[in-house]
Amino acid sequence: MEYLFNIGFLGTRAPYYMDLIIVYLVSLPVLILFSISLASNRDYKLHRLTQKLLFVLTLFVISMFYYGIYIIESFENLMEMSSIGYIQGVYLLVFQTILSIVMMILWLSTLLFAISDRRRKALPGFYSRSHRASGRRLFMVIILAIAMSIYLYWTVYSA
Repeated sequence: MEYLFNIGFLGTRAPYYMDLIIVYLVSLPVLILFSISLASNRDYKLHRLTQKLLFVLTLFVISMFYYGIYIIESFENLMEMSSIGYIQGVYLLVFQTILSIVMMILWLSTLLFAISDRRRKALPGFYSRSHRASGRRLFMVIILAIAMSIYLYWTVYSA
């Protein structure tokens, strides 16, 4: 377990566990697109399973990301080593936190509405178009949140 706190494999000052988090976040859009392709191929059961699994895993990873920055690494110490100012770092962190919370709320609401619609036998079917539209909005927010996470990682550990 000690190796998780050693210098990671991406060539930055980040610990190993933070590099794993960033690799997961970078691969998340591909995993989501794979899950969407399952729904396109009418494999709805596997689509539901992968979406729930990705949601729980992403919730854990995002939580560990913030736990690492706030608790383990101490944000103040990280900002002292960074090339950006402390106030800019705080603004970036606050914006990224809000974006991540919005992302998880949107994802959870999409999952809950899908579960509810499926119980009423309206998904797939009557509500498929609105489910697809909410999925597209969610995907855009996920892409933005991941980009902000990568930028935060880069400013904190590389710049």
